[in-house]
Amino acid sequence: MIIIDGGRGQLNFALQELNKLGLKIPIISIAKQFEEIYIPGRIQPMRLAKKDKALQFIQEIRNEAHRFAIKYNRLLRKKEMIP
Repeated sequence: MIIIDGGRGQLNFALQELNKLGLKIPIISIAKQFEEIYIPGRIQPMRLAKKDKALQFIQEIRNEAHRFAIKYNRLLRKKEMIP
C-alpha cells in the first residue's frame, strides 16, 4: 500500500503516475489539516476519530516519513558545507 501525504490532488496525481506505469497498488492519502483519508473511488474523504488506531497508525507512518526526509535533507546540506 502507498500512503500519500496530501489531499485529493496529490492522490489523483499519484494514481495517474501509477496508471502510466501499469501498476495496481492500493493507495490512499492523508490530508493534514483535518486528518482526512482520501480513497480512490470515494467522493467524500473518510474522517476517523482522533483516537482511532487506524488513523494513529497512518499518522505515525506519515510522521516517520517526514522525520526521515528532514534528517536526510539536513545531511545533504551538511555535506555541501564541508569542502
